Amino acid sequence: MIPHTRPQLLVLWTIWFSMLVALFMYQFALGHGVPSGPNARPEGANPILFLAGGQLVVAAAIRWILIPRAGAAGKVLALMILGVSLSEAVEFFGLFLVPADQPGTKLTLWILSIVSILQFAPVYALPKAKNPFREANS
Repeated sequence: MIPHTRPQLLVLWTIWFSMLVALFMYQFALGHGVPSGPNARPEGANPILFLAGGQLVVAAAIRWILIPRAGAAGKVLALMILGVSLSEAVEFFGLFLVPADQPGTKLTLWILSIVSILQFAPVYALPKAKNPFREANS
């Protein structure tokens, strides 16, 4: 991956941080705070959970496979936005598609969404530090 300039780094960090903060704002504004309590009934084979799990796997593949191989800064930005949006969609599943009597499931989806967005922190775009051991042995 090519090194990013300071304005490009600022854009990446700003987008990532705003999407992370938005996740908390959605939960507290639309979800009325942190869900608590046990589920009223077992989830069973809820297709929403399978869809959410699939999206989280695709988001992780974007972060750990596609982003390191992206050459241009524009590709990195597009892949980061795609991965973060897939991660954030899991939060919306919990807010709008999981019934209110399933607070444990809602909380799980919210936490998984947070963890998935945290993996997209653009540390991969920072310039690599020089390795003094490699230079001394060369």
